[in-house]
Amino acid sequence: MPLIQFDVLVPHAQAKRVGEVFDEALNRLVTAERIDSAQVEINDTPRLQEGLEEQLRQTYRDEHEDHDLEDAEVYRYLIKLEGVKGSLNELGMVLGRLLTPHAVLPKDWVLLEDEEAHELPAIFPWTLAVSQ
Repeated sequence: MPLIQFDVLVPHAQAKRVGEVFDEALNRLVTAERIDSAQVEINDTPRLQEGLEEQLRQTYRDEHEDHDLEDAEVYRYLIKLEGVKGSLNELGMVLGRLLTPHAVLPKDWVLLEDEEAHELPAIFPWTLAVSQ
């Protein structure tokens, strides 16, 4: 069974909503026949790779002017998939976009050459693991 795992530093009050957003996106993918079915499991006490939580906290500080994400912990969102049509890695990155705001890009192609100037930080820092 293919799995997509997100470890996300998220405030407790928003952790359930993140799972719901994943679930809503997966339902749309089922309707579009890109996957047959999916299930999201939320773990609020995942066993993490050593240093991962601090890495996510530092990422948030780096991208938000040294502010900490208040009342937040790392939650694991394990997505179990059936009947994936296409690339599992691509699907993981599509779902990752749910955790990153959409940038408004200039119409001038010269301004677009500096890609980093238009990048926005993730709403909540996350890591992704994909397995078959």
